[in-house]
Amino acid sequence: MGRNRNIVKLDKYHYHEALDRTFMIENIATEYLAEHLVIQKHPELRKKVETAIDLLIDVYQEIGRLEFELFPDPKKDSDKQ
Repeated sequence: MGRNRNIVKLDKYHYHEALDRTFMIENIATEYLAEHLVIQKHPELRKKVETAIDLLIDVYQEIGRLEFELFPDPKKDSDKQ
C-alpha cells in the first residue's frame, strides 16, 4: 500500500477488506479505548473518543454502501427473472 496505490484497480475484495479493517478499529476503540479508566474519568476525552467511534461507524456504513453499489450481487439479478 505504498506510492502505487492509485494505480491498483480496486475490486470487491478491497472494499470488503476496508470494511473489515474499519470494523476492527471501531471494535478496538469501543472495547479498549472507550472503556479505559482515563477516558472514563475525563469527559472531554470521552466525548472525543465517542465522536471518533461514531465517525468510524459512519465510515463502515459508507464503505458497505459503496461495495453494494459498485459490486451488486449477480444472484439477485438472476432471481428477478
